[in-house]
Parts: sequence; structure tokens; C-alpha cells
Amino acid sequence: MNAMFARATTVLLIALFGTFLVVVVAVIGILGIRSATYQGKVIAGGELDTAVATNQLAREMDAAYATAEGALRTADPATRSRMLGTLDTSLLPGIDAQLFSLQQLHVGDPPAELADIALFIRQWTAVRDLLSAPGLTAQPPAALAALAVRLTAAYQPVSAHLNRLIAKELNDARADHAAAAAAADRATGIILGAAAAGIGIAWLFLWYEFWSIRRSLQPGRDQAEFADALQLANGEAEAHQLLRRHLERSLPATAAVVLNRNNSADRLEAVTPLPPGSPLAQTLRGAEPRSCLAVRSGRTNTENEGRPPLLSCSVCAPVPGASSCVPLMVGGEVIGSVLLSRPAPYSEAEEQRIRESVSQAAPVLANLRNLAVAEIRAATDGLTGLPNKRAVTDALKRTFAQAAMTKAPLGLLLLDLDHFKQVNDQYGHAAGDQVLASVGAALRSVLRNRDFAGRNGGEEFAVLLPDTDIAAALETAERVRAAIAEITLPGTDVPVTVSVGVAGFPDHANTLERLERLADAALYVAKRQGRNRVELASVEAGSDLPGSVLPGPDFPGPVLPGSDLPGPAVNGPIPRPSVPTA
Repeated sequence: MNAMFARATTVLLIALFGTFLVVVVAVIGILGIRSATYQGKVIAGGELDTAVATNQLAREMDAAYATAEGALRTADPATRSRMLGTLDTSLLPGIDAQLFSLQQLHVGDPPAELADIALFIRQWTAVRDLLSAPGLTAQPPAALAALAVRLTAAYQPVSAHLNRLIAKELNDARADHAAAAAAADRATGIILGAAAAGIGIAWLFLWYEFWSIRRSLQPGRDQAEFADALQLANGEAEAHQLLRRHLERSLPATAAVVLNRNNSADRLEAVTPLPPGSPLAQTLRGAEPRSCLAVRSGRTNTENEGRPPLLSCSVCAPVPGASSCVPLMVGGEVIGSVLLSRPAPYSEAEEQRIRESVSQAAPVLANLRNLAVAEIRAATDGLTGLPNKRAVTDALKRTFAQAAMTKAPLGLLLLDLDHFKQVNDQYGHAAGDQVLASVGAALRSVLRNRDFAGRNGGEEFAVLLPDTDIAAALETAERVRAAIAEITLPGTDVPVTVSVGVAGFPDHANTLERLERLADAALYVAKRQGRNRVELASVEAGSDLPGSVLPGPDFPGPVLPGSDLPGPAVNGPIPRPSVPTA
């Protein structure tokens, strides 16, 4: 867990540092672009300044041309002299300075633009030569008029050239400014997009790492949930189901079967449902614990449809796909195994998860099994192997409640061995114990699986017959009496007999207390009437009179219920009322 936390922290720090680095690079890139944009704007601004300077030069040249033309065309010598003086002392020197500045602004231009500037300067030089010609003041009016015409012809190309230069500088300035701004926007967009992509990739990587960490932590959470559920398991069967469901939920496409080692029967049996169509139904038929290699070796046994192993497991081998059988071990003893199968083989991590789950479940299953055995022993009479008095009381309450709820008939037999004290006194308690054990075996041999027989204390026994009417209960009671009468003690001639009292629900009683009292009263009657006999309870509560008596060897047959004819007076086949048997 600490390693997972350290990994998560490291990944988070890397993602944060990567994000910070991307942001810093993006900021630096954007600042660089903005700086380049500024430089572009400066260049565009320089071109704009050039255009402004060219425009100013154009104005001054226009002023010089207008002054010179006015001087050449005026008739007043004084005015002409003054205007030509202004031209020589102020306008022409200013234009010369402006031309020098213009040349400096165009120093770095391409050769074609430099040639254009040189052409412009030559055109102006021709105009200037006309304006600064000597003796203009003393020229006659006709010569001055002709000079004015030549000046106009020479200045027109200069003026047109100036207009082109101004327009070109303005257009270049606008184009450079727009190009610089567009390039800056594109570069900024690219950097921002790259930064966003970098941040997105970093956080996507972070999300994937956290998802991987959560996924790697999921088995641990599943194991913790499984451990908690095992502690709440209500018996070994529920724990088996929990183990199966946990493994099938944790491992994709897996079918799990828990196998139990039944040592008393020397059998290996499935204690969870088999998958539909599973070959285990055949391979487990009559299988011994040693049939499973995992149980035999105490190690995980894997089977694959690829390369066959040297020693194949007769239980697992027919299972299609890949299988892994893990032993359930507690204290070095194998109590069973868990067989898992699916089409694809299990990875090493999955094998480890299987072993952890099985190791976690094994001691819990062993404890639940020991607890069940202890409960059975606590409720079992050690001498006869039948349920003891406490179990008899619980069974009476439970079975009577079930019969009352379902309205099904219930027969109760109370048995008491005849002259049992004399057996103990004459032959010893060992002989008495042998008689009791033989009675337990006789009851088990006569009764159905759903019937209940228990030792009620001393030489008394109780038998519960669910879904059994009076006639069938009487027949069962007679079979019990006859089976016990066949018990013999080796080396003695003492007979072993039993008296039986029979009562039924709902024919005789509607409460458990009355049913027991009537069966006990019938038993008392059987004792008083000579023992070794079956008595049916009287319909009168607490009556001392017999209702129906199945005779023993010394008592004549009484009247059967529902008949005016006496029964037989000796043991043997006995006529019965015509009623269905259970």
C-alpha cells in the first residue's frame, strides 16, 4: 500500500512539474513572439516614418518648385531676387538635407529599391541644376519664361516619382504590420495549442496512472470484502458459496467449484453447483480424495489443452480450456480443493490472487466444519448415535410447528425399554449400553430418512413421523417394536422388548404439550397392559384406557378404532384398517 501511495505521489508530482514546464515554455514562447511582433511593428513603423519623411520631402520640393516658378514668371526684379534668395538660402539646402536622410533610411533596401531612389535623386538633381543656374536674376523675361517651361517639364517626373515613393512606403508599412501581427497570432496559437496538448497529455497520463493504481488496488479491496463476508458466513455451505462467488467475480470468464474431502466416506465431492454440462459430474462419481492431484500433493495443479503433463489429474483433465486446482490446506492438512477453469490460462498475478483467496478461506472453512461437528456432537447421544434429549426437544418444537403451519399429519412415538433396569443389574452396565446401542441401530434401520428418532433420556426414546397419519404411525410403531424384539445379547437369553405409545396430530391433539401427554399416557397403558406392545392414545385427555392396542404375547387383542371386531391375540401379521400408508 505504501508503494502504491509513493507511486501515486510520484506520478502526481511528475504531472504537475510537466504542466508547469509546459506553461513556462509556452509563456517564454509567447513572450518571444510578442517581442518579434514588436520588432516587426518597429520595422513597419520605420517604413511608416520613411513614408512620412518622403511626404515631407515632397512638400518641400513642391514649395521650392512653386517658389522658383513664381520667381521666373514675375516681372518685378526685386521680387524675383528675393524669391530666388529664399530658394538658395533656405529651401534648396533643406531639400538636400531631406534627400540625405532619405538615402540613409533606404540604405538596407534591396538593389531594385536603391536603384529607384538613385533615379529619383538624379531627376531632382536635374531640377536643382535649373533652379541654381547662375545669372537668373539678370535674364530677360523671354529667357526666364523659357526656363520656367523647362523647369515644369523637369519637375513633373520628380513629382510623380515622389507620389509613387510615398504610396509604396505606406503600402509596405501596412503589409509588414499586418504580416507581423498575423505571424504573431499564428505562432501564439500554435504555442497555446501545443501547450494545451502537452498539458492534456500530462493529465491524461496522470489519469491513466491513477486508474491503473485504482485497478491494482481493486483486488485488495475485493480480498478485504471477501474476508469480512467470510466472518459473517452462517455455516460451511454458505462459506463455500462465498468462496465460489468471490473467485468468479474476481477472475473474468471463470467457473469455480469447491471440492470437499469427505474422510469418513473416503470421497471427493463437489459442495458447490457444477457448471452446466461440466464433465466433473462424471469424473467426481466415485472419486476418492487421492484422485485429485492437488489434494494428493498439497500443491496447485494446472491443466492446459496445450502440452499434456506427465501426470494428469483424473478429475481436472477432462475440463475444457485451462484449469487451476488449488488445495485447501489448514495446518498442513488438505481438507479439499478449489477447481477453477476458463478458456484462457491464468496469469501469474491471477494465480497469486487465487492462492491468497483459497488460503484466506481454508482456516475459516475448517473452523466452520469443526463448529458443525461440535454442534452435532453436542446434540448427539454418544452411546446410541441418536440425537440427545436437547435435540429431541428442539426437533419436537420445530417439527410440530411445521406440521401446524402446513396442516400435515404428524405421528409421535414414545418408546421405553422393558425391564431395562434388570438388564443393568443382572448383566452390568456394559450389557445395558450394548442394548441401547442396538436399539439405536434398529431405529435407524426401520425409519425413513425424513423421520426423526432420538434418545429422550435413560431407556426412553422418541420418534417423530412427519406427514404420517394414525394408521401409518401404528404400522411404523409395530415395525419398530418387532425390530427391537429381535435384538439379542450374546451369551444371554434375556429378551429385549419395548413398549410404545402413539399419538397423532391433529387427530388427538392440537398442541405439542397435549400431543406429548397423550403419547406418554398411551406408553403408560402399554406398560400396564403387559409391555412389548403398541398403544394408541385415547381421544380423552389423560385417559387411562387404551385406544388401540397391538398385542404382545400375553394380551388379547382389543377393539381396533373404527371397528367392532377384536384384534388378534398373538404376535404376527396383524389386520389393519384399510388406510393408505406413509
